[in-house]
Amino acid sequence: MGPIRYKLRIPEPHTHLLGVEMTAEGVHGPARLVMPSWTPGSYLMREFPRNVMQMEAADGAWRPLPFRKTDKNTWLVDAPADGVLRARWVVNADELTVRTSHVDASHAYVNGASVFLYVEGRQGEPVEVAVEPPAGWRVTTALEEAGEHVFRAADFDELVDSPMEIGTHALVEWGVDGVPHRYAVWGRGNADPRRLAADTTRIVLAERELFGGGLPYPHFTFILHLASGGGGLEHRNSTSLLVDRWSFHGQAYEGVLGLVAHELFHAWNGKRLRPAVLGPFDYTREAYTRELWVVEGFTTYYTDLVLRRAGLISPLRYLEKLAEQITRFSQLPGRGVQSLEDSSFDTWIKFYRPDANTPNATISYYQKGALVALLLDMEIRARTGNARSLDDVLRLLWERWGARDVGFPEGTVQAVAAEVAGADLADRFDAWLRSTQELDYTGLLNTAGLVLTTPRDARERGLAPGGHPDAPGAAPVPREPRTGLQLKPEGGRIVVANVQAGSAAWSAGVNAGDELVALDGFRIASPDALSARLLEAPEGTRLPLTVFRRDELLTLSLPVVVGPPQKLLLRPSPTATAEQKRVLFDWLRMDAVGGGQPAPAPVDGPRANFGPVPEPGWG
Repeated sequence: MGPIRYKLRIPEPHTHLLGVEMTAEGVHGPARLVMPSWTPGSYLMREFPRNVMQMEAADGAWRPLPFRKTDKNTWLVDAPADGVLRARWVVNADELTVRTSHVDASHAYVNGASVFLYVEGRQGEPVEVAVEPPAGWRVTTALEEAGEHVFRAADFDELVDSPMEIGTHALVEWGVDGVPHRYAVWGRGNADPRRLAADTTRIVLAERELFGGGLPYPHFTFILHLASGGGGLEHRNSTSLLVDRWSFHGQAYEGVLGLVAHELFHAWNGKRLRPAVLGPFDYTREAYTRELWVVEGFTTYYTDLVLRRAGLISPLRYLEKLAEQITRFSQLPGRGVQSLEDSSFDTWIKFYRPDANTPNATISYYQKGALVALLLDMEIRARTGNARSLDDVLRLLWERWGARDVGFPEGTVQAVAAEVAGADLADRFDAWLRSTQELDYTGLLNTAGLVLTTPRDARERGLAPGGHPDAPGAAPVPREPRTGLQLKPEGGRIVVANVQAGSAAWSAGVNAGDELVALDGFRIASPDALSARLLEAPEGTRLPLTVFRRDELLTLSLPVVVGPPQKLLLRPSPTATAEQKRVLFDWLRMDAVGGGQPAPAPVDGPRANFGPVPEPGWG
């Protein structure tokens, strides 16, 4: 038997429709054709069969075969007399995210899980895909090229794990360590392709250094979409990125580089180094694991650390970003409700389905996982006199499982961390992963001579400019209202997105979905106006808050609660010892002065290859 063959047609891209055809030989009995319900890396049942239209089944001569749908994913087809099963169907692809497929007059982005059916029991066989793009369009994918617009995959998993960008996109190609890298860029914006390639090279080299070896892939493709929204999805030899088209300057560009660093990191951690349940996949059922905090939490922790080690952000900026992460998590009521392991396990029903109560009931395994990674890193450094770190845990995991492309069983990370630390870490892991205890940063951050403090306390201790806040002439510490409200504009109205449990608004009885109308009898024109009015009111009093709730006008009593910004700062201690400074310098790759930037990484000549119809703005 030859490979299972697919054809992909886009005759009228403006209709958002993809035509798909499949041919499988050696079919000598009834066959089940199955469409995945989810795509690896995004743990939600997205029910891709809902987009399938006009299903047909036939034998090798296109004589129709009877078939019927047996469940939401599966079509049962009668046996073809000649042993050749053919099927064709149409997919509606009109959702622009990195997890779904999108087709319009300008391009086609194909996420395999949302487009291709497979023959049940034959997912492990070789696959060939022939694409018939519109005239003037090209195809970019990490799949092996077998001819003009023809591509091969070792099996269905590789097909699903290799998205395609089809269109007139720009190509930027270069090499790192002799390994081909490229960006396929759809859309227009303010990006500088050569700068992006050079900065990406620095990220590649920093991550390669971290894992202690060569690059794990034979080539790597970044599919970059410039449009509204944001997100990334990891693949084995590629990644899909969606960023705002105007985000390539200032701190917005820092966010772009962070997304690149995060998704590239998954080429090691997540795609090759992974919990055992994350590949091979059952695309019709949830893949439960309590260790998504390793896949995403470790990756999130190293995202900014890689930018620092690559010299793309300063040590001070890294500490600012880390303090922001700690601040956000410390304000989340859900941290006292859901454990880190439960967050990982319940991602299928909670993480991708947020609602008004989400901040009060759940946490993110990305967010808390990153902070646990920080604490584990400092714990290992403290116990080993900075001889070892979380870097060593990753390298050992990579050597034993990732480099062999074998999934590790649950509990492996805890065991390897204990081995690297030379100590039993069970109490730490129980507290960090399996309970809702508050994370204690103070002692472990002191390992690197860092102080976690508030803006006022930092000024009182001389850790921040501005002098003592109570000194004559000193600038006052700013204050802000603490309502506990998260607001969103909605058609000119100010609507409550959610209410923080235990907050002033919570006690007043404000509900998610309420429209704020007036405070103390005067219209609320904007969220800023609400804040200004509350700052003028005497603290401890209560003001009438008028809201529309399901078209009914209500008046609630809102307590006035104000205070300094709920913000934390990370500052190096002026009394740090030489050993603490050594940890800090090693961790953040600083020179002896404390702020050196690595030299720019070499780039093997990025060259713009814009194809027959270049995107404007990239020429």
